[in-house]
Parts: sequence; structure tokens; C-alpha cells
Amino acid sequence: MSNLTEFRYLNGAVYILENSEAKRVKIGMTISKVEDRLNDVNDIWQERKVTCQICGGRLVNFMGLLPSHIVSGKSCAGGNKLPLEKDIEHAVSYKNSLMGRLPELNGSEKGSVTRMINTLEKRINKYRHYSPLPGFWKFRFAYYTKAAEQVELLSHQYLEDYLDRLAPIGEVFSCDVSTATEAVEKALYKLGLFELSKKTTQYRA
Repeated sequence: MSNLTEFRYLNGAVYILENSEAKRVKIGMTISKVEDRLNDVNDIWQERKVTCQICGGRLVNFMGLLPSHIVSGKSCAGGNKLPLEKDIEHAVSYKNSLMGRLPELNGSEKGSVTRMINTLEKRINKYRHYSPLPGFWKFRFAYYTKAAEQVELLSHQYLEDYLDRLAPIGEVFSCDVSTATEAVEKALYKLGLFELSKKTTQYRA
């Protein structure tokens, strides 16, 4: 069994967070502390952590800029630049420079640069019309269960029509807590885990 397959069957928490002001919910899973995930989500949502235009990494917002950082042993070109939440021009320029190099490349190097270009294009498109949403996230429920990742993925499928594809974080849905709760419990029933799970309104320390 691969590490990925093993992870999908680990015990964990499938949690529901709510941002009532933005009218959004988030369903995620963790094998660690739910409180840590909640704090991380709020850091990103309120732009205390921001996204590098080049590598896509999230770092602490330093006076409106990305701090210098290392990726794969090299200084990232996105350091000391505006984050994607504020600007996409550096990402566009970097993508264009990579495209200009393509005719000179071949083999695995060309494939690697092509993947980088495609990744940058997706990132640029996501943030081209980015507009921050209001509010902050609060914990609502957690289901402690076996195969937490499978429960999470199946609940996402049930809520696919509500997915907010422009949200700065994944797994965000434009629905209410009741609808999200119904999706998680439906997934638990489908996987035969409902009776074995424990629902709580307080995350475990």
C-alpha cells in the first residue's frame, strides 16, 4: 500500500468552518489539530499570509511584499515583490520569459519549463479577477472518523455545484452550514462510517 493510499485511511477530523459574512463554508480534513487549520485559513483569508507570483508558495505578508525565500535551493524570483493577491504582472512577465526560452529547449528540460508555464497560467487566471471577500472563519463542527480523507473527498463531490472556484483557498463552498453538514453525513453513511464517527462542536486540543 502506498503512502498516499495509507493516508486516505488514517483516522482524522473532517471539519466544517463558516464565514457568515462572506456566506461561505469550508470542508476540510486534518490528522493534526483543527485549531491549527482554522488559524491558517484565517491567515490566508485576511492576507496575513500571501501567495508568491512565481512559486505559488504562501508566506507571511511583510509590509505588503513577499519576503525573500528559497525554492529548490535557489532564490525565488518572487521575493520582494507584490503577492498575487495584489498584482499578477510579475507572474505574466516571468511566464512570457519562459515561453521565449521554449524554442531553445528540448527533452526533459523543455517538458519541465512547459509545466511551469502551464502552472503559472492557471495561477494568473485564478487571480486575474481576484477580489478579497469579507469576514473571518469560525469553527462549527468536526467529525472524528476513520478514512477522513475519503469522507472529505466524497462530501466535496456532493457539494460540487456550490464550489467557489475563485476563492483564495480550496474546499470553499457557497452554501450554509446545514447543507455542508448534510453532505458530510451523507458521505459518512455512504462509506459505512457514520455510526463509528464522533461529531463535536469543539475541536480537540
